[in-house]
Amino acid sequence: MEIMLIFLVICLAVAGYTTYNLLIKLEKYEDELERNQNLIQNEIKRNEALLEALRQIDSRQMFEKDDDVGSIFYQIKETIEKFKQFN
Repeated sequence: MEIMLIFLVICLAVAGYTTYNLLIKLEKYEDELERNQNLIQNEIKRNEALLEALRQIDSRQMFEKDDDVGSIFYQIKETIEKFKQFN
């Protein structure tokens, strides 16, 4: 009977340690996920600000309608959409 009690106490201690260890890892992953989401949000804002600034500079749409330079506007818009999909 005492051997069984000792065995159960050891099992309980191991279960407690593994639960605590997994909790610590989960908290680290959640913190990292939150940090990455904030980085993505900041990058979306920066890219949208860049696109808006380029549109203000190109108020007559001389560059945006151009085939060569217009591709840059298109790529910036695509990048913004890709970041929004991650969110």
